[in-house]
Amino acid sequence: MKRIFPLLLILLPLACNKPAAEQPEPDDGLDGMDPTTYYANLFAFNNMKAYYLWADEMAAEIDTWKYGDNPVEKVKACRYNANSQVVDKWTSLMEDCSSFESSVTGNGKSFGFDFILTAAENHVYMVITYVYDSSPASMAGLKRGDVVNTFDGMELTRSNYSSVLTEKIFDHPGTLQMGMLDERTITMTAVQMYSNPVNVVRTLTVGNKKVGYLHFSNFTLDACEDLVEAFSQFKANGIDELVVDLRYNGGGFVTTATVLGSMIAPVSVVSSKAVFTKDIYNSNLTPSMEAEAKTLFADSFTLTLSSGKKTLKTLDVNPDLKRVWFLVTGQTASASEALICGLVPYMDVTLIGSNTYGKFCGGYLLKSEEFYDYLASKETKVDAVAGKKATTGWGLYVIASRYADCNGATLSMPSGIPADIEALDTPRDGIQLGDPSETMLSYALNYISGNFVSDKTTKSASWERLPFEKPGTGALLY
Repeated sequence: MKRIFPLLLILLPLACNKPAAEQPEPDDGLDGMDPTTYYANLFAFNNMKAYYLWADEMAAEIDTWKYGDNPVEKVKACRYNANSQVVDKWTSLMEDCSSFESSVTGNGKSFGFDFILTAAENHVYMVITYVYDSSPASMAGLKRGDVVNTFDGMELTRSNYSSVLTEKIFDHPGTLQMGMLDERTITMTAVQMYSNPVNVVRTLTVGNKKVGYLHFSNFTLDACEDLVEAFSQFKANGIDELVVDLRYNGGGFVTTATVLGSMIAPVSVVSSKAVFTKDIYNSNLTPSMEAEAKTLFADSFTLTLSSGKKTLKTLDVNPDLKRVWFLVTGQTASASEALICGLVPYMDVTLIGSNTYGKFCGGYLLKSEEFYDYLASKETKVDAVAGKKATTGWGLYVIASRYADCNGATLSMPSGIPADIEALDTPRDGIQLGDPSETMLSYALNYISGNFVSDKTTKSASWERLPFEKPGTGALLY
């Protein structure tokens, strides 16, 4: 089979040889059907049939697809469950994929802060976990530990917080007025910005050891260049240990995980171009994906970034360590988990914090415009111009593979990787990331020095944590 249409350039090297499902024969006319519904279903069906990891298991549902179905709900109906348990929580069709795309590329309209949510009775509070440099949040004086009490003059409640925050922070960010628990009022306006996920880079001295600390928030492609610079500093400083803070990192690109892994793994592993991860595809893709089914450590990477085409030499800045410490929570997902999984066979890996999110698979973000651009170049009964016009902005994030380490083990399946050392994330104490006294970092430093200190008791533990899925959380992109 031939592929339906080329994948986005940002998804990198797997675009070339993927087959696609046979295109269904559309009716000659829409027969009064809403064009958006018709063309969104055509786009979603083709790509679920071609790429979906569980296409065989869900064939009965996928093959009942009709052009008049609600396409968003039909994609949800085709997601794989096993024994009444949800397996695929991530495959989704979006009418507007801009928030998702911004979250995984780091480029978009943003206030420049991250948060968790807590509740006391029915009142929901936003606790700031970190702020990006030179962002509206930073310039407004927002910092880790600040607690938001009111949001645009209203209280957040258990019933409204998800829709309000999604709308005002991610879908349509504009100007926010936040009433703080300490009685300040902070007003800021979102701007178009790149949220650099290489957020804190420090070299700390612990006894007679130098410890590199990296807070890394998102596996964007553009982060690769900054990661290499961070490790250049670590190597120049002669670090003996490395702590990588992934506690709020919800995922991103496989390429970025491989770049980072190639600077963390022992030099001998990288030099030998050992297998970093393996990928398992559906039966439709497997025959054509043999060459791409293994991702290798590498001593250099040539990438097309927003700053242009760059060759990044990872081996030159690799500090050649034998162990690494990761700070993790339930927000540590996807590419973060794949990085951990890929390193475990080659070095001593210790996780400090709590169980990770449990995203054990990766996929493609496909855009309807690209699908119909491709069809426009082919002989088909589909009116590709009308299809593109009807579905502009639509996107499909489709799970296409399960990742595993070099031995075939997927450590994050089915429900995350357990921490080796339990520690509580305590943003409400106001201690900034990278400060040696910050709770989770202090655990790592005390273990490194041999002076372990038991968990701190803080007011953070007394508030209930609430779930909130930010756009792109759990995204692992090829």
